[in-house]
Amino acid sequence: MVIRVLMLIYRRPDLTPEQFRRHYEDIHIPLTRKLAANTFPLSHIRRYIPRSTSPQYSSTSNEQYPAMVSGGDPEAVQVDCVTELIFRDKKHLLSYFEMPHAPGAAAQLEAEARNFAAKYPTIIVEDCMETTPRAKL
Repeated sequence: MVIRVLMLIYRRPDLTPEQFRRHYEDIHIPLTRKLAANTFPLSHIRRYIPRSTSPQYSSTSNEQYPAMVSGGDPEAVQVDCVTELIFRDKKHLLSYFEMPHAPGAAAQLEAEARNFAAKYPTIIVEDCMETTPRAKL
């Protein structure tokens, strides 16, 4: 059974959204691929929250770069990236997070993540429901 993991990644407050994205894509992802080797997820999808590119004066980082939302309060959107990891099964998931083939790799990735992420709650999603348009008859 396919297992999905969602990571809600919050940008470090001293980084702009572009610096955050560049670090995640150019440094963290290549390191993750290298260390994970054959335990890398089947899919590693990153969905960046669009934010204003012009800083606004504010006391918090996300208010400086408000989210571009289609409804609601932009300041309520604190997460900067929603990452979805897809694994073949639970064994694949566990091997990725434990990385038994590379002692110390998980700790290395966690330390490296502190270079761009303030926090990243991680959620295992075992049930996934999808609604698609009905086919025309």
